Amino acid sequence: MPAPSRFWRRVIPIVSNPRGLAVDRLLVRATGHSLIGRAYLRAGGYAMRPHLLLETTHWRSGVRRTVVLPYTEDGDRLVVVGSHGGRPTDPIWALNVRARPQVRVRARDRRWRLARAHVAEGEERERLWRAITAEGAYRYYEKQAHPRVIPVVVIAPETGPVPAIPRAPAAPRGRAPRG
Repeated sequence: MPAPSRFWRRVIPIVSNPRGLAVDRLLVRATGHSLIGRAYLRAGGYAMRPHLLLETTHWRSGVRRTVVLPYTEDGDRLVVVGSHGGRPTDPIWALNVRARPQVRVRARDRRWRLARAHVAEGEERERLWRAITAEGAYRYYEKQAHPRVIPVVVIAPETGPVPAIPRAPAAPRGRAPRG
């Protein structure tokens, strides 16, 4: 396990803003690597993990949202953690997965694939959580988020006929017409 890095701790505030997140999504699309993910992992002294792009459909508005997340593999399934930086609430993407489990994911070969996601519970969650936190990652977030249980989301490839994800109607831009 690499030693924690002061350099990467200084980089985090610079890249963790809306523009930095947009650049990070572009970087992951182009190269498969996340600068922000690297900064957080190196700042904490953890081993590098691959990153994926997860596209969910918002639970209320129906708008598609894409997030960059580190993942681990469990057979042919991908596992991501909804730590939300130790905040007391789940990240929006985890709420979206609970409401609308059909997602698109881009990992490994950098091709978009339809998949079905679910929040692991019970014995499955405990087994996955032990594997993910074996090196100590997410332990700090777990303490910060207490009493919230950090969701562990399992993304399985879609089998059988693949229906399209419905797209919500676009919101009108500008001012509403008078009348």
